[in-house]
Parts: sequence; C-alpha cells; structure tokens
Amino acid sequence: MRALIRRILLALVVIALLAAVIPGFRYYRYYMSHVITDDAYVDGTVGLVAARVSGTVAKVYVDDNWNVKAGQLLLTLDPRDFEVRVQESTARVDRAKQTVDELFAQLQAARSGLMLANSQLAQAEIDYKRAQALRSENVASREFFDQATTALRVATADRALAEHQVQQAEAALGGDSDHGGRYDRPIVAQAQADLEAAKLDLSYTQVKAPFAGIITHKSVHAGDRIQAGQPLMAIVPEQHLYFTANYKETELTDVRVGQQALIWADIYPGYVYHGHVDSIAMGTGAAFALLPPENATGNWVKVVQRVPVKIVLNSPPPPDKPLRIGLSVEVAVDISDTSGPLLSSTLQQRYESESNRKPWEKMQGQPLHIPPLIPAPPTAQQPDGQRPFPVR
Repeated sequence: MRALIRRILLALVVIALLAAVIPGFRYYRYYMSHVITDDAYVDGTVGLVAARVSGTVAKVYVDDNWNVKAGQLLLTLDPRDFEVRVQESTARVDRAKQTVDELFAQLQAARSGLMLANSQLAQAEIDYKRAQALRSENVASREFFDQATTALRVATADRALAEHQVQQAEAALGGDSDHGGRYDRPIVAQAQADLEAAKLDLSYTQVKAPFAGIITHKSVHAGDRIQAGQPLMAIVPEQHLYFTANYKETELTDVRVGQQALIWADIYPGYVYHGHVDSIAMGTGAAFALLPPENATGNWVKVVQRVPVKIVLNSPPPPDKPLRIGLSVEVAVDISDTSGPLLSSTLQQRYESESNRKPWEKMQGQPLHIPPLIPAPPTAQQPDGQRPFPVR
C-alpha cells in the first residue's frame, strides 16, 4: 500500500515538473529578452497659466479638476485701468496727427516764403544791374549804387534763409514729405505703436487656456491682486502624457529607441498599456540634480546610477483607463531587436517626416496624438487581460 502511494506521489511530482518546464522556459525567454523596472511614473507637460499684466482679478470661470478647451476663458482682470490707457493712447495718436498737420502748414508757409524770397531776389538783381549801368555812365550817385548792392545781398541772404526753413520743415516731417501717406510719419507711427501696446494690455486682461486639458493647482480667486507672470493655475493635457522609466545603467546595454514596451499602472491592476521607447536621456538623474555629486572630493563609493527613459504610448489610453501625472507604473522593454538608434527621438522623427514645420508650430491649439511608429505585436495583450509573466 505504501509503495503504491509512493509511486502515485512520484508520478504526481514528475507530472508537475513536466508541466512547469514549458512555462519556466517561456519565463526564462521573457526574462532574457526584457528589461523591467518599477521605478517608473506617468509624466507629462504641465502648462502654468499666468497673467501677462498686473491687475485685480474680476472673475474666475473655472475650478480645480475642470476640463477646459483651447482658448476657453479662465479668468478676467479689472479692465478699467487698461481702458483708460487705451483712451490716452488714442488721444496721443490724434495729437500726433494734429502735429503732422501743423508741420505741413509750416512747410507750406516755408515754401511760400521761399517763393517770396526768390521774387525779391530777382527784383534786387534787376535793380542792381540797372544801378550798375547807371553808375558806369555816371548818371546815378554812389549812394544809389550802394543801396542796390546792399539790397541784392539782403535778398540773397533772405533766399538762403527761406531755403533752410523749407529744409527744416521737411526734416520735421521725416524727410520725404511729398511721398507716402500724409500721416505716414515717425511721430504718428510711435503713437500708433503705443496704442497697439495699450490694446494688447487690455486684451491680456482676459486669460485664456493655451491648450485643452484639466485644471489643477488653482490658487487665484476674485479680488486677488496679481502680478505679471505670477502662476495662477496649471493645465495638464490629457493627450500629452508619457512614462519616465528610470533604468539602472547596467540594464541599458541593449535598450534602443523604438523598442516595444509594456506598461502596467498600479491604479488599474491587470490592464496593459502598449508603448515604445521614444528616447533615452543624455544624463543620469543625479547629474541633473540640484546638488550633483562631487565624486572628486572625500571618500568615494560607487553607486549604480539610473538613466531616465521616455516611453510613449502607441495609442491614446481608453476612456475608462485615463492616466494621471505621477502614477506609479511598471515598464518592461523588449530588447530583442537592438537595431534602433541610441540618440534619437521617435516624436521628432514623426514630426519631421510629416512636414517641415517645427513641432511647436504643429502643436498650437491641437492635442498631441502621435500614431505609432512601430505597431504593437498582436500577442502582447493576453486574452484574460493579465500580465504574460510576473515582473516583480
């Protein structure tokens, strides 16, 4: 009886060992072809909203965790001070145009004076020639000839003075007074520039959302006195989130840009996100810390460093599985294919391949959505939604 029990137990052990060979082999292959870390978090761009002018908050139209669209009004400042400045600048423009009119009137008077001086000079020349002829025949007196000579010199000086007055009037109008618009003058352009600046400041009293996202960290209320550039709230774009996985330097030997990655968020147990390696940071986290280590001083102890790796989703997360900045995740990168580059960014490649426009030009007013450069393998997601292998 005991022998039979031993045989049954031995058979069960053998069957259990045989059943564990295939999963164990699969786990070994998975472990050898993936690098895994739980030092990873959801990251993303956070836009700080600030007013461009100082003033008193009149109304606030949003609150924490509100969903806003690009260009939506967030708050307004008291516009009365800025409206007064616009009125003052408008009056300065009118005054500048009035000044231009006065300068044109002075120019016309100077030109009329020049015409009068030319006429007087022509008459003085005629009188001088007549007096000179009479003097040569001893008909006119010496006094008469001297008076004619003096009148000619005075008329010549008057014409030169009139010419300088015309030049002065033209210079006051900016030089070329006969071409261009009547009010196309520097004095009017300066006043109009001040008016445009005042109108811009007035428009800045309406603070709008630079892009679509979720409001967070709102610290402003109606009646607050704020300064230009003071952070008032933050906007987190829902479609511009990624993962930062801090791998040990010893684990990055075969990590390349473009490799596929599986991501598990602690907030959604069992669900797998699909992404790929977008880029690898150019320095360790310690190198860019506020107080970087000084290994050349004191006693030195070697510490394995971690390098941030940016993981981008292949497609937006489902509506029932939204991500939030700072969530803890686990990342497994498939390092089977090491043909990808080390110093590159798939986002940059995608933008540059689509058009010649810069990334920030394409992103204005549009949510960020990057189609996958490398499609996710069809077998990456298990039918039951569980992890293919344990990663802890």
